Amino acid sequence: MAAQAFVLVLGGGLLSLLAIQREKEMNTFDFQRVTRLRPLELAFGKLFGAPVLMYFIVLCLMPAALVGAVVGHARPTFVVAAYVVVVLGAISIHALALLLSLLLERGVAVTGGVLFLIVLWLNPLVAAKFWLDLGSLSPFLASDLSTQMTWAVMPRPPGTTIYMSGGYGMTDVLFGWPVHHAAVVVVLYASFAAWFLLAVVRNIKRDPAGYEIFTPAQALGFLLFINLIFIGFFRWSRWSASEAQADLLGLNTSLCFVLGVALLRNRDRVRRLYARGRLSSGWLAAAWPAPYLGAGTLVVGLVPVAILQVIGKLDGEWDLGVALFRVALFSAWLLRDILYLQWMNLRRGGRLRVGLLYLAVFYICAGIVFGTLNLFGTPRGLAFTAVLMPPAVFSLRLGAWAETWDAWLVALCAQILIAGIFGSLQRRTLADLSAPGRLPIAAAGAA
Repeated sequence: MAAQAFVLVLGGGLLSLLAIQREKEMNTFDFQRVTRLRPLELAFGKLFGAPVLMYFIVLCLMPAALVGAVVGHARPTFVVAAYVVVVLGAISIHALALLLSLLLERGVAVTGGVLFLIVLWLNPLVAAKFWLDLGSLSPFLASDLSTQMTWAVMPRPPGTTIYMSGGYGMTDVLFGWPVHHAAVVVVLYASFAAWFLLAVVRNIKRDPAGYEIFTPAQALGFLLFINLIFIGFFRWSRWSASEAQADLLGLNTSLCFVLGVALLRNRDRVRRLYARGRLSSGWLAAAWPAPYLGAGTLVVGLVPVAILQVIGKLDGEWDLGVALFRVALFSAWLLRDILYLQWMNLRRGGRLRVGLLYLAVFYICAGIVFGTLNLFGTPRGLAFTAVLMPPAVFSLRLGAWAETWDAWLVALCAQILIAGIFGSLQRRTLADLSAPGRLPIAAAGAA
């Protein structure tokens, strides 16, 4: 079983990663794009055609695997379940590899894909296990699944961090209810495969200049789907209410940032939107992508607050006003940085990479300076560091809030002011791009 999983997941993933890149190198992919095949048909052809040799090898290895299962007295239901996990897991990985092959340059796609497959061999949830009652999502868990002897779920004592060993079986905890891990991974594999395939279908017949992984609404939906997993499997009983909220906001920081970056528009896309009459030069356009990113950050921030209020797991450190302030500063902080990156991406030459580098240098240097001055060690110093480094809000507690609420409000107002400045700069850039002399070029490109 382990050999079959290795061949299908890793071998098939590498072939899927090279599927579209090879077509582009041989200049044959454009011919496929203009055929009468629908995007879904073309995507399915790539998804199951590229790794077809790996499926054949798995079939050749199946007699040996079945003999081993019989000799080892494995239960047939678990053997079938293990193969379902391997196949569905492989399909989800192949769909992701196909998306990388479509969207990224050859070197970047191959390097990123190989690193991801190496991490997949270990376990994508190594770090998340600290917060989530969720076992491994690696398809290689099929070997362990095939050796199980019972489908019964065995709840673990509170705080237990051992998975698939120690007598607790393959059990996860979903919204407080023990569920078998095999059922969980089957649902998650199918869901992720559908999301990745949706992105491939959206873009596979488009011109590379018009690639867009998801629509804004779909990108927001994907973020909420990931958060449903976080909230459903989160270890609410292990943390206090304030710690639980701060941890969930921390888990969402990178996800919301990636959502914002995915929604960024470049100069060519803005010109096309102007040419088609789908964009104005007003403040609503200058605030892009604030509507979707703001909605996403508020939802992922407020839902845990509502859950904590409902379940009543509160303590002396919990205060609803402080919790809402954390969400507000968290949202304003991400909007500030994403509006900055959107403005950089609209500048001549598309300076998104430079903008990301500037952000990294800014946070590293600010962290070193504030740490040297020991500002993180005092309540008022921590509040003032939030003006430049809003992640300090994750460490905000009720006692410190009572002493320094005015400084924290200054930090929040600073984020709103800086976001407004970048929105104003973006508006000027949009006005320049919408100048009459530029629109014929955009119209010709759109045609």
